[in-house]
Amino acid sequence: MVNVLGIGLDYLMLLDDKVRGDVRERQLEYAKRLESLTLIVYSPKELGLKNQKWADNLWIYPTNSKNKMAFILDALKIAKKICRARKRDVITTEDPFTTGFVGYLLKRKFKIPLNVQMHIDFYDNPYWIEDEKINRVFNKMGKWLVKRADTLRMGTSREKKKLENIGIPVEKLYVIPVDSKPGNFGRVSGEQIRNKYCKNKFNKMILFVGRFTRQKDIPTLLRTFSLVMKNLPATLLVLVGTGKEENNLKTLVDALNLTQNTIFAGAIPHNLIPEYLAASDVFVVPSIFEGTCIALAEAAMSGKPIVSTDVAGVDDLMINGKTGYIVRQRDYREMAEKIMYLLNNPQKAKNLGELARNYVERQFDENKDIDGLINLWEHTAEIKVKK
Repeated sequence: MVNVLGIGLDYLMLLDDKVRGDVRERQLEYAKRLESLTLIVYSPKELGLKNQKWADNLWIYPTNSKNKMAFILDALKIAKKICRARKRDVITTEDPFTTGFVGYLLKRKFKIPLNVQMHIDFYDNPYWIEDEKINRVFNKMGKWLVKRADTLRMGTSREKKKLENIGIPVEKLYVIPVDSKPGNFGRVSGEQIRNKYCKNKFNKMILFVGRFTRQKDIPTLLRTFSLVMKNLPATLLVLVGTGKEENNLKTLVDALNLTQNTIFAGAIPHNLIPEYLAASDVFVVPSIFEGTCIALAEAAMSGKPIVSTDVAGVDDLMINGKTGYIVRQRDYREMAEKIMYLLNNPQKAKNLGELARNYVERQFDENKDIDGLINLWEHTAEIKVKK
């Protein structure tokens, strides 16, 4: 058993956020299999978060930083005290950018082996680079850092292939998607949700679940839905989530005359998502880039036919034409064609959904991904860092 020091950005888990699923439970599962787990997590200064102890061997240290640039120095200050106070066997970071840089500096100072995790398909990805100006810097930073990590964990086989192609030794690369448990997916009724939204007005329901960000490319989904409505006017689109693009999306809904057929359901507690999936006829992933798309996996576990853009992770979770349909990014015409085919052929849709459930459940065997990450950390801890 090893002592792990993690550097991350996910301060919402310290607020007991209900919308994002089992992040807290996942950390507790990791700790059960480790000697100790200590997490340093970025948090905004204005929240004034306190250090937390979740278990006898699990500690969380929020940085309370002025901004994400200050986070680097704040995290280093906290980490140095931790490493001097008690031996750490391995450092793991949430990304190959700011947290990865902190991890690299700690590796250099304390000679602790470094595991860097990649939860997004970033490497020279034009869609990701154009999403935020800072991503141009992060792309260069990440390409530099992945070569200096002792091991790399990514969520998809597509990311692994990219790193192989630039010469990263294959023995450093581990595909371990974020753990996703079946839970109630596919085991609950969607009747209540269906009655709430569809009533006697709609006979088909399309569902999206995710953050309202440019990454998710919901405008393409809305243009897709505009075409669907022209052919199937009794169809409802339900958008579950919130985000900084919400006002822009509502404006576009009005401009496309979709208001009467579109529901902004807001942020729904994760434990209620199975009911929304059960109520839907088709689940759509319109993203321009992804890592492991948990929403896609959960839709498949619910036995729902899926139409997804061709993003990283889709190759691991879907078989095009057999468990769902994969379309080009931003191709709203192709997306509309596949959605309408599924809505017009309910038996075919049902068959695809059943095959999707069987396929993805094999990908997420009980605790396989958690055990895989623990094994990776144990392996990383054995690597000798050169002085």
